[in-house]
Amino acid sequence: MWCHLPGKERGSAHVRRRRHHVGSLKIARRLDELPPYVPGRRPEHGETRRQARLASNEVPWPPQAAIVDAMKNALDDVHRYPDMQYTSLREALAEHVGQSCARIAVANGSTALLRDIVGALADVESEVVFAEPSFPYYRTAAIANSAVPVAVPLRSHTHDLDAMRDAMTSRTRVVIVCNPNNPTGTAYTNAELKGFLERAPEHIAVVLDEAYAEFAKDVNGLALMAEHPNVIVVRTLSKAHGLAGLRIGYAVGDSGVMSHVSRLGVPFRIDGVAVAGALAALQPEQVAESSRRIASLIERRDALVGALRSRGYEVVDSAANFVFLPLGASSESVAKACAANGVLVRPIGGGVRVTVGSAQDTKQLLDALPVLANEPS
Repeated sequence: MWCHLPGKERGSAHVRRRRHHVGSLKIARRLDELPPYVPGRRPEHGETRRQARLASNEVPWPPQAAIVDAMKNALDDVHRYPDMQYTSLREALAEHVGQSCARIAVANGSTALLRDIVGALADVESEVVFAEPSFPYYRTAAIANSAVPVAVPLRSHTHDLDAMRDAMTSRTRVVIVCNPNNPTGTAYTNAELKGFLERAPEHIAVVLDEAYAEFAKDVNGLALMAEHPNVIVVRTLSKAHGLAGLRIGYAVGDSGVMSHVSRLGVPFRIDGVAVAGALAALQPEQVAESSRRIASLIERRDALVGALRSRGYEVVDSAANFVFLPLGASSESVAKACAANGVLVRPIGGGVRVTVGSAQDTKQLLDALPVLANEPS
């Protein structure tokens, strides 16, 4: 039997009443507006045909053999708890990014870090400013910590930094910039971000969510931290390193803030097998191989953009491992047409987000996409 977790999309009057009062238990009122996280579509249960899984921004290649071997070896110690401070992992990440270990916090995915960064910095009714459409968990992170989410609309599919600065008030504690932005793929270079950072008050944390930074040029929030100590950079091993199933995220920032972020996390939040895989992935040989794979994926992304545009589709310039088609009202129908032909894409934010996959995935996608009325002859 499949278990469905009810969310806002099933918000009948009856369900809304039960959210506040379940038997004798009362649900916290702040959770009224808590949106469920909707993941990218997966293959249906029992589906046997090949599906191009282009809905969740996963990389198309399997983990490198050395990473798999490290995780297999770690199975011998699963009867032991991992180091709760994750010293070896934090030291490896510190070397990887050129920062001190004390400035690094780790968690089971960057989403957990985003939640706990807000928790460490925001008081009740403090404000968290972010763009929309962007990664939907920012709103959840604010609400979960009794903070007020303040969404600023994108402009031309990118963050409107002037409007975000205007949205800051005396109650603002955290501003989140998704760079490159998910789902649109747009990005600001460090040079373009400097003006925004100079105008942001020093007591407001500017969180740069750089989950896709490795796929972009001139996107490196770590280089901005010396001049702007209120900057916190959040990254992940899920995307460029191809370890989405391990759930390894890390944040870099002020050591005092990172200490509190770590304290907010549940004890032993990352399992020992995942740590072993992450440590292997951060070895120079594996990092070099990941860099080669990233370069090939960027070439494939640019080729995909050209192919889509030749078919009449508008495509936003992307600095990530996905592309965004601003299809408006036709987004759902296009996604359904793709799914009917074995290609899973993500309708989101007024468009369709398509992960850059393998060469076979790309061919399957181009064959599955509906023909536009204005497609060039």
